[in-house]
Amino acid sequence: LMDLHPDWTPMMIKSALMTTAYDILDGPATHPLVIFRQGAGHVQPNSAADPGLVYNSNMVDWLGFLCGTQLQASYCTSRGIPVLDPSNFNTAAIAIGDLAGVQTVARTVTNVGVKETYSLASSGLVGIAVSADVSTITLNPGESKTFQVTFTTTSATLNAYVGGYLTWTGDKGHVVRIPVVIKPVALAAPTQVSGSYDVTFGYTGAFTATGRGLIPATTIAGSINTGIQDVYEVTVPAGVTYARFSLFDANVSPASDLDLYVFNSGGTQIGGSGGGTSAEEVNFVGLAAGTYYVMVDGYATGNPSTYTLFYWLLDGTNAGNMTISAPATATTGARGT
Repeated sequence: LMDLHPDWTPMMIKSALMTTAYDILDGPATHPLVIFRQGAGHVQPNSAADPGLVYNSNMVDWLGFLCGTQLQASYCTSRGIPVLDPSNFNTAAIAIGDLAGVQTVARTVTNVGVKETYSLASSGLVGIAVSADVSTITLNPGESKTFQVTFTTTSATLNAYVGGYLTWTGDKGHVVRIPVVIKPVALAAPTQVSGSYDVTFGYTGAFTATGRGLIPATTIAGSINTGIQDVYEVTVPAGVTYARFSLFDANVSPASDLDLYVFNSGGTQIGGSGGGTSAEEVNFVGLAAGTYYVMVDGYATGNPSTYTLFYWLLDGTNAGNMTISAPATATTGARGT
C-alpha cells in the first residue's frame, strides 16, 4: 500500500485496511464481543488499495487525544495543545465508554478515489438511536468532509456494551465501514474533582450522592538508583472499596522517571503506570482483602533520586469532613451540579 500510495500517511493506510475488512467470527457481527475480538475484521489488501474514503489524523490530533485522556495536563496547557475528547479522535472506529443519555461524535473523511456520492447508514446498536447531520455527501478527489453523529440511549441496558457499524456506501461501489462500540451509563462524571462539577444523567429518576473519606494518604519515603526496584508490602483489609497508589513529580527528585507497579500475593502484576515522568497512578475498585506488593521502579534517576509513595485505602465510611450538595432527581440528557 505504501508503494502504491507513497503520499498516504500511516493513519490513511490504517484506515484503508480497517474500512475494507470483512468479518471473521461466527455470531452477530454487531455483537460487541465479536467487535472486541475481531476489531474491524480480516484485512483485504486488494480492497484496501482503493478504499474510497479514509479517516486521517496527524501529530496534533494525537497530542490532543493524549491531553483529552488527562495525561500530562500541564504539558498540554503550557503548549496550547487543544484538548480532544477521545471519542472524537479521527480514527476508523467509534468508541464511547460512558454514554450518559446523548453524545455527538465528529469524524472527517477524505476522498482518495474518484468523484463519488456516498450515503450513510448505521447497523446494530440496539437500544441506541443514531442520527447524523448529513445523510449523503459528494466529494471530489482529495476533498474532505466533517460530519457529526449523535447517539441517544433509548432502551439499551445500562453498563453493558452495545455494538454496531457506520457505513458510507458510494454510488461507484465503495463500501466504507467502521465499527462502533458504546457503553450506556446512568451517570458520566470525572473520577477526581475539587470544588463543584457537572454530571450528565443517562436516566430519569431519583438521584443520591454520598461520600467516602476524605482520608489522608499513607506515605513511604524512599531513595532509588537507576535500574533498582523498591518493593513495599501493603495489607488491604476487608471492606476496602477503592485503592489508589501514586507518585507525584513534586515529591520526586527533578529530572527523574520513576514507574509504579502493583502485584498480588502470588507475584502476578495486577496494575501499573509507566509514563514519561514520575507522575504515576494505579487505581483499583473493589480490591480483595489480602497482601499486595507495590514496586517503585527506578527507570531513570539522579543516582539516587528521592521520592514519596502515597496510597489510600477507602472503605464506605464518610469521615465527616466532606459535604455533598447534589440534585435529588435526574433527567435523561440533563446536567446537574
